[in-house]
Amino acid sequence: MVAYPGFSGTESVPGSPQFENSSHPARIVGGMERLDKLALDLAVTQGGVIMRHQALELGFTPRQVVRRTSSGRWVPVKRGVYQLVQPRDRRDLMRTVLASWPGSVVSHDSAAVLHGFPFVTSDRLIVSHHTRTTHEYPGVEVRRTHDLDAWHVMRLEGVRVTTVARTVIDVAPDRSVRHMGAIVDRLVSDGVVDLFEIEAVLGSTGRRGKPGTVTMREVLEPRIGESQQGSALERRGRNLIAGAGLPLSVSEYPIPWTIGRRFDNAYPDRRIAIEWDSRRFHGQMASFDADRQRDRDAAMHGWMVLRFTWDDVQNHPNRVVETLRHLLAA
Repeated sequence: MVAYPGFSGTESVPGSPQFENSSHPARIVGGMERLDKLALDLAVTQGGVIMRHQALELGFTPRQVVRRTSSGRWVPVKRGVYQLVQPRDRRDLMRTVLASWPGSVVSHDSAAVLHGFPFVTSDRLIVSHHTRTTHEYPGVEVRRTHDLDAWHVMRLEGVRVTTVARTVIDVAPDRSVRHMGAIVDRLVSDGVVDLFEIEAVLGSTGRRGKPGTVTMREVLEPRIGESQQGSALERRGRNLIAGAGLPLSVSEYPIPWTIGRRFDNAYPDRRIAIEWDSRRFHGQMASFDADRQRDRDAAMHGWMVLRFTWDDVQNHPNRVVETLRHLLAA
């Protein structure tokens, strides 16, 4: 398919009574020829496809959409998605699939190739989609996922793709410990990712029986060291506090009114406690409820509990520092 002619000869056009007396967007932008060009321009940015709701937003009527599909100018790809031009290359095909399934993301080996992973080559196009139903697309391998958090996704040259850390976890099932170790070592030495980021993603997704979990634990343990205290989030949070020049806090501070329980960090003289909330430990409803009760107990004893997430520490470190600085100075 290539760029198509402007008028079908049946729509209202500039100069006609129907056009001049209407408020149709085509009247504003210069007629159906201009409207068709807008649709084509949008499709080109999405790998050659346009969605029905996008066409209607541009100003097409439902009847005009039907005419274009009936004539073959727009080829239905799936419900509500139409191909206007064929993808020119692999990246165009990626954009086509991502536009067809909002929320989908390039993942696994395809993401590894986009990120420039060493020792990974693949001609496959793999996308992950958070869904309970099975989707198919010619030339594309679609993986269903239920643990793709927002902080596992980024944009790379306009394409939604899993982050480097998440991609490391995703490609592990098909590779040996030695192979994954070589990949991780090169990525870390090149400054593309750090071990704590990978550990944090593994903590949020890894579970017994999930392919790749054991492999990545064997890769990370000797590199991070089992003797280091706490989770990746806790270590990064504590390093953030120390690097900001804030007063030193007490790690693993025993909660006075609950025997056997501890705060991740605390300033006992100010009665301020810090909890580093990772999904690994706080993702289940029972744990969530227990944490809320723990906060209420702290408040009853005159303590304030501050909870910081991976997103806070990784993406908004200044917010964490300023919150603590303000409360400690009060």
